[in-house]
Amino acid sequence: MKRAYRCSLTFLALLCILKVCELCSSVRASRATKFVAEGGSLQLSCEVQHCGLPGWTGGWTFQESDRTRFTFLTPSERIEMSSYSSTANSTHLLLHIHNINQSDAGAYKCLISWPQNLTSSGHVTFVNVTAATVDSSVRSLSHRVLLCFGALMCFPVVLGFVWCLTRDPHPPLPPVPPHPRTSYASRVKPKKELVYAEVALNDSRRLNDHPKQASEPTVYSSVHFNRT
Repeated sequence: MKRAYRCSLTFLALLCILKVCELCSSVRASRATKFVAEGGSLQLSCEVQHCGLPGWTGGWTFQESDRTRFTFLTPSERIEMSSYSSTANSTHLLLHIHNINQSDAGAYKCLISWPQNLTSSGHVTFVNVTAATVDSSVRSLSHRVLLCFGALMCFPVVLGFVWCLTRDPHPPLPPVPPHPRTSYASRVKPKKELVYAEVALNDSRRLNDHPKQASEPTVYSSVHFNRT
């Protein structure tokens, strides 16, 4: 009975030691796929769990799309690598690539070598390089210029439209003269004089020389006396 109890305790101790060793020799990184525009920048990070033990080495590795092996990256004008310790048991490895191009497309991961000839690697991050895009600041500036130009072009049109609305198309009518107040007698037209009989004495000798013009009054009957 005691022997079985001792074996169980030994087994649990070994499990704890293995768990601690696993935690103290591991790399934490997120598996992801990133799309970066050509000419942009890329930032990656991983965490090395070493529990304060010295002697470990390693860094960032890169595998091109047409290659089968990972190679260690070295700092250059475009590639910056740095590290900082968040706690006494872990260290963060940082990778920053400037002015990225198509040759930077591929897989990235952290690879660490331990003193016991053990290696640990983090999850792989796949990077795809897309076509370059126009800078947002340049795009916003062009949009502002277009908006200002459109506003300047529309301003005369708006002024003309307002002028057409405010202009009176018909001139004002002349004032109506007041009607003169006259008497009833002045407004009544005189009637034509009616003549019912006319007596005229005509000279036969002068009748042919000077014919008499018809008078304006209306004649219903007439009596003429001629000298013989």
